[in-house]
Amino acid sequence: MSDKLSSAFWKIQNELELSGYLKEVCLHITEKTFSKTVLEEILINNGVNHSIAKVDLIHLIFEYVKIALEDNILTVNEKQDIKLLKLWFGIQAGDFYFHNSSAVENIITYQLSKIYRDNFITEEEALLKVDLQEIFDLSFDQMNDYAKTEASLSIQQGADPKNLDVFFTQKEYFKLKPTSK
Repeated sequence: MSDKLSSAFWKIQNELELSGYLKEVCLHITEKTFSKTVLEEILINNGVNHSIAKVDLIHLIFEYVKIALEDNILTVNEKQDIKLLKLWFGIQAGDFYFHNSSAVENIITYQLSKIYRDNFITEEEALLKVDLQEIFDLSFDQMNDYAKTEASLSIQQGADPKNLDVFFTQKEYFKLKPTSK
């Protein structure tokens, strides 16, 4: 568990003014005493079923991801911390999208709008897209669909599609290209 995870959960707990079992979860993460066993004890002591708590726990991960993305990159430690949170919280593939697809969409579209803003995708930005896809357990097609919206705006502003790290079918591409007279 990294120092950033610990300090981020202190910030999350204070900004969201959490109480009950979520405050306990944040406190243990902040103090670096958290584990899967600790979570089970917290839930039992508070009479909370894990399947019901999952939505709240997913929300905590979303909050951490937002903090981690403030600098527009995900470090190796941040990615490891997110994987650790998913493991501790029992988050399975598809849980993010199933339980809160709008939060997934908000984070991804916000990041993609920043990535595509200059009409060119750098290697670091392409890797960030892959990281986001992996974190939220999205398929290539799901992530590509999100990227198409932002890439379309870039193409309409004159960007070269080869510089945008997105896949369009030929039919989609020709619908985007302005026709010359």
